Amino acid sequence: MAQKNVSDTLAYIKKFETNKEKYIGRKFSLLLKDMTQLQPKKSKSDIKDDPNNPLPSTLFTFSDKDINSGNEVTLVVKWKTDSTPTTPIEFSEQEHNYRFTVSERNFFEKKIIKDIVVYKQ
Repeated sequence: MAQKNVSDTLAYIKKFETNKEKYIGRKFSLLLKDMTQLQPKKSKSDIKDDPNNPLPSTLFTFSDKDINSGNEVTLVVKWKTDSTPTTPIEFSEQEHNYRFTVSERNFFEKKIIKDIVVYKQ
C-alpha cells in the first residue's frame, strides 16, 4: 500500500481524533482504511491482569523510532471490552519489537473502538 508523504504527522493524525465520532463503536479496520496517507508503524498495548478488561488501550506511532523514545505523534485507541485473549498480541508485539505487522493488523482490525486520543509526547 503506497503512502503519500505527510509533512505534518500530528495534524494528519489529529483529524482522526477530531472526527472520532465516526469511529467510536466501529471496527478498527475502518480507521485503518481511512488512514490513506499514513499507517501505524509501531504499536504497544496496555495489557492488564483484569479479566473484565484485559486490553484497555493500544498506542500507535508512525515512525520507525523506538516506541518508548518520546517526541512521537501517538494515537491512543481505547478498546471496547471483549473476550479476545491478549496472549497472541503480547507475543507478537515482543517478537516483532512493537512493529505494526500483518499479525498485529489482523488482531486489531475486528476490535471495537471506544475512544481515540492523539498527542505528541
